[in-house]
Amino acid sequence: MFPRLWHQVHGMWLSLGLLSLGTVLRDAGQAVKIFDSSFDPDMNRVKKELKKFQPDLIGIYTLTDFFMASKELVEFGKNLGAKIVLGAAHPTLLPEQTLREIPELDFVVRGEGERALLDLIQELNGDKNFSRIYGLGFRKDQQIILNELAPEPIDIDSLPIPDRDLFEGLSRYLRNRALNLHISRGCPFNCSFCQPTLRLMFGKKLRYRSPELVVEELKILNKKYGIREFFFHDDIFTVNKKWLSGLVEKINQADLRRGFRYVVNSRVDTFDEDIAKLLREMGVYYVLFGLESGSQDVLDQMKKGTTVEQAYQAFGLCRKFGFRTHAYIILAGPGESMDTLALTEKMIDDLKPDTVHISICTPLPGTELAKEAEEKGWIGVDDYSDMDYYLKRTSSDKLPLSLPGLSYQDVLLARERILKKRRWFVFKDNLKNLAKDFIAEPSLGKFIFRLSFYRKMQHYFG
Repeated sequence: MFPRLWHQVHGMWLSLGLLSLGTVLRDAGQAVKIFDSSFDPDMNRVKKELKKFQPDLIGIYTLTDFFMASKELVEFGKNLGAKIVLGAAHPTLLPEQTLREIPELDFVVRGEGERALLDLIQELNGDKNFSRIYGLGFRKDQQIILNELAPEPIDIDSLPIPDRDLFEGLSRYLRNRALNLHISRGCPFNCSFCQPTLRLMFGKKLRYRSPELVVEELKILNKKYGIREFFFHDDIFTVNKKWLSGLVEKINQADLRRGFRYVVNSRVDTFDEDIAKLLREMGVYYVLFGLESGSQDVLDQMKKGTTVEQAYQAFGLCRKFGFRTHAYIILAGPGESMDTLALTEKMIDDLKPDTVHISICTPLPGTELAKEAEEKGWIGVDDYSDMDYYLKRTSSDKLPLSLPGLSYQDVLLARERILKKRRWFVFKDNLKNLAKDFIAEPSLGKFIFRLSFYRKMQHYFG
């Protein structure tokens, strides 16, 4: 289950983690369906589908802002007689708390779930010795038991290519005429608003799928769905230059260059001229950067590990090589003030990214940022529904991170000023690119889907 609702959608992409889990279970002989509520206003449709399917085991992908929807589904699933397991970031960071907050919940899985789910099904069908399953959390004699995490991460080349057909709402996503891929796991960086989430999920080491398997997946998706545009959804695509060079070579050998387009996430400190050349040779046209702030002090306090100067250098290279650019911005992080907000506004004015995401810094439970905020009395919201960092406004009408000398209104006005100055440019730019896309691939469904989606993205347009 992917219990995201339509108002929480911030990207046009399938949950690849769920697809990996579902494909592994399907290949092991299990009957699998993946239900996705991303286009629904509530859980009613999905509940009806679950009732028809009558599963023995329900697995729910749970982020913090999805937590209440997950809780609702756990209670519903128990009434169907199913066992329920929660996985992904929230139960990985807060396994004991998750089990306590949902008394009906049977299991949580911390970290990678492919092995754990296979072992769980084996034990449910066998002698039910759950203590030997790495990463599993469960109850025994009124006590919560948290097993050790797996000593070694999964070899991701051993995992099957995710079967998108398992997603019951796939046709909605295919209207976009683009698909996403995950070709790595892990993150070697230490941003306090994120870590230790990725370390606990995937380990400390960044692991890449082999270029041969990446190309095989691209070929399958192109042949099966006629897709020629792909988003490499990994947090950072540009860390390992040797691996990237091998992938570029394989993509060109497989004739996946001409007529194909690729989008990647990068970091400004991993983006240099050599990387830019490789991306251009590969067919990348759009590079997304987590700039976060125009203040070096704020970047340092968030432990971002990059500099403002590197942001200017990276965008200069993108202009030189003709890439479209996207900036992820985080407002109201540690150390934010009216002066630092002005620095971020100036940076956006200078760099002129084609598109911008603006989020409000949110101390997600279990992160280093949340720990720091708790120690300093900065926690401004405690409702899980307010943990969506792209929210237009929190229900409590407070900043998620209550910083001295900075009001919620100050931050909202700064966000509005940035978006207002970019709004007309971004709208024209997206309309122009939609027209180009339509000429290259005349699909009315794709045009309507993307246009309606862009209009929904308030963190793009305000």
